[in-house]
Amino acid sequence: MARAAAVRRRPARLATVALAATVGLLLAGAAGTWRAGDASREHVDAALAVERDLRAADVVTLTGRARTLSADVDAARAALALAEGEQRAVASALGVLEPAAAARPANGPGLRVEIVDATPGQPGTGPAGEGGAGRLTDRDLAELVNALWSGHASAIAVGGVRLAPTSAIRTAGQAILVGFQPVASPYRIDAVGDPARLLAALLGSDTGRRLAAGHLTGARLRATTTMRDLTVPAALVTPPRLARRQSQ
Repeated sequence: MARAAAVRRRPARLATVALAATVGLLLAGAAGTWRAGDASREHVDAALAVERDLRAADVVTLTGRARTLSADVDAARAALALAEGEQRAVASALGVLEPAAAARPANGPGLRVEIVDATPGQPGTGPAGEGGAGRLTDRDLAELVNALWSGHASAIAVGGVRLAPTSAIRTAGQAILVGFQPVASPYRIDAVGDPARLLAALLGSDTGRRLAAGHLTGARLRATTTMRDLTVPAALVTPPRLARRQSQ
């Protein structure tokens, strides 16, 4: 019976050994798998760390570039504001200087005076003046223009030629030159300003009185016309060859 009991216990031992072996194999496999998992996680963590560092470096680079661009934009805005300020200053200066230099057309109410050379038998014929017998002289024309200036004319044109501050009225041979451009009878003087004031100044001058009375040598008055809207052209302005600001 003892042998029979021993025989019965042998399969049980074998089963226990087999079970222990199986458990050992499973634990060994689990341990290997765990170690493999650790290595894989370490590799992934290292890769993520490298990627993180690269992205951090990119952020630093892009932040520096953004600051540089922002500074460039601020500088460009400041330069634009300065340029716009200078343009406004120039435009303001031109707004004052151009009318004074007759560089722009002028218009408004005014007076038109028409004069013709006198011919024999007509009023105004008399002894020869500087311009010759029967012709308006440059001196008389200049005095008539000056009378209109004294009447506060803001712009004057003679024969369509605008008078600028440097314009001269003179004789060249048999022709009268206004700003180096010849004018001939009939002479048309256009003056922008108060028509009544201009007419009073014209007729109040010695040359104007003699012209109105028909006693001006070589010329006669054809008409004076009050204009509600009179336009005179801009003068021919010669650009300066060299110019600089007064502050320089």
